[in-house]
Amino acid sequence: MRAVWLAVHATLWQLAWKRIWFLRPAILKCFGATTPFKVLLSEAVSIHFPWSLVIGEQVAVGRGVTFYNLGGVEMGNRVVVSQDAYLCGGTHDYTIRGYPLQRRRIVIEDDVWIGAGAFIGPGVRIGKGAVVGARAVVMRDVPAWKVVAGNPARIVKDRILRAPT
Repeated sequence: MRAVWLAVHATLWQLAWKRIWFLRPAILKCFGATTPFKVLLSEAVSIHFPWSLVIGEQVAVGRGVTFYNLGGVEMGNRVVVSQDAYLCGGTHDYTIRGYPLQRRRIVIEDDVWIGAGAFIGPGVRIGKGAVVGARAVVMRDVPAWKVVAGNPARIVKDRILRAPT
């Protein structure tokens, strides 16, 4: 299945025009992903295991984003993942000889924005309404409605919504 996915990703995925918004989600669905048809996915998105991917409604994923979703990735509604972000659902246990692989699920709740070039580590949960700053390295859960930035990511302020002007 992985070999077939790699072939499809290298060909059909690249050819699926993003203006016809349902093509890439349809390809993902054929490989077992849970996704609505109305999702914006760049052709340069790299998804290692589409059958371990859950995408909510009104989601946009930018160019160069990598889903190394060994343990699975679950994204809620109204999530934006900016260009070059890396979601890494696997690691190795360095306390055991042979470094066995560990697969950990990443959960991104509703109304989250992940900034450009951010790294989201294995087993991390990004709480509802949180914002992850550009190039942040997130190795621990992010509480709801917080803005985090830096390496390692730290809370820099609360996210407070205001009325549009």
